[in-house]
Amino acid sequence: MYSQKSINTIAEPDTIVIDSEKPKLNIHGAFRVHYKNEFYNETSTKQGGRFGFDLCGLVINSSYKRLKLFADMRFMPASSGGTMLKEGWVSYNFKNGDDIQVGLVQDPFGNLDYNSYSWFLGIGYGLGFEGKYGMGAKYHHKKKKWDWQIAFIKSGMETFTEDPDLRDNQWSAGVLGDNKEINQLSGQVLYKMKTTSASHTIGVSAKAGQLYNFIDDRMGDQNAFAVHYHLDYKRWGIKAEAYKYQFNSKTTNPEYVDIGSFNYTYQVASKGNVYALSARYSIPFKNKTINEIAFYSEYGFLDKKQDIKPSQMLTNGIMLRAADNIFIYAEYVAGYNHPFLGGDQASLYNSVDNKWHARFQCNIGYYF
Repeated sequence: MYSQKSINTIAEPDTIVIDSEKPKLNIHGAFRVHYKNEFYNETSTKQGGRFGFDLCGLVINSSYKRLKLFADMRFMPASSGGTMLKEGWVSYNFKNGDDIQVGLVQDPFGNLDYNSYSWFLGIGYGLGFEGKYGMGAKYHHKKKKWDWQIAFIKSGMETFTEDPDLRDNQWSAGVLGDNKEINQLSGQVLYKMKTTSASHTIGVSAKAGQLYNFIDDRMGDQNAFAVHYHLDYKRWGIKAEAYKYQFNSKTTNPEYVDIGSFNYTYQVASKGNVYALSARYSIPFKNKTINEIAFYSEYGFLDKKQDIKPSQMLTNGIMLRAADNIFIYAEYVAGYNHPFLGGDQASLYNSVDNKWHARFQCNIGYYF
């Protein structure tokens, strides 16, 4: 199980101009391979780790007057969910700079796009609060100091099926099993401050919605509230957030919900407090071979409300950008009661393991 950082990283993709006076079409993407050695997996360790195909990605970005189309497709191995849409929407841009998006939009909750600098993303991803997308509509107001978004998310990545073997073939981690997230209202307010050497972003986010149990035909609910901060100071970057959440599902055991993505479903405590901190130091280079080296460290803590031991996640890594278009992430990731890192499928809910497990991984991507 692994997450995928954005492939939309190259600032100036090739542009196909359909009509220089009117429409424009940008097409770019990525090809990535991945090495990992899971030290908690005896088979993986005996082989010296595994090296294989990660994904091909295709991003389409088109505009015509005030209309815009964006789509981010991922083509992955079947074991990771196969072909899936990460994000895709049509938007209308207003004269004042605001816009409205309709489609598979990003949920405006917490630090965006991620609270992480790593390739693997943080503990919030596994809980369904980081890098989250859903089917709905979002309005975004953009000003120099104040920025706010409000969204109505009708559902997650709708697959028009209740088959559990198909519903977790999605990029965003979301509620699965007998339940589905529906009719969610999300909002975020940011205050931005800039000086000659630093930029600060302070924000609050909240969301509330329904959890529909389609087996028993019963309706539950969910909600979450977060405070977050993002600092860019010279070569330093810091992201921090704290949030509380609860899933009130109408099931036989309401102490957990099933959450999943990338063809993998696991159990998460239905109530908890989350604390996450990420730091990054970047060293730029003025040559054509090596463009940038960045060091990062991230820590996440889940305090579960069922009086059981917490889950934790620690990532230390380095990012290398070479020849403008090549990105290499090398990371040592450790987890305590974490289903992606040696724990079983229930380890974000109960505490049957109570041990630290780790893996080393390296992701190499060419972005075009």
